[in-house]
Amino acid sequence: MKTLTEIIVHILKRIFSTRVSFADASYIEYLNREAIMYAEEDGHRMEVVWYFQLGLMKGRVLYARDIEQWDSPHEMEPLSAIKKEEIQSKIVEYCLKRRIPLEIKR
Repeated sequence: MKTLTEIIVHILKRIFSTRVSFADASYIEYLNREAIMYAEEDGHRMEVVWYFQLGLMKGRVLYARDIEQWDSPHEMEPLSAIKKEEIQSKIVEYCLKRRIPLEIKR
């Protein structure tokens, strides 16, 4: 049986969704202040670290090199340049939908 805390967290997540889904059933979800999770329907997942912008903008900085490999158990599968670009574009779309200023650095 679920505890009251688990029930409240579940209800809050449904009301204040932290997930943006895409047409191909992949999604990006807010994990914590330092990272987001990119996941695909087939089980491929990747934690992507992002950083706070300096100054007054209060946005985020994404280093393209941080999109580098899948999480376990797919960590040995190569990640093509095309796939990296696709993930990066979905992160941009996620930020637009969540109204988060984003700067991408190479």
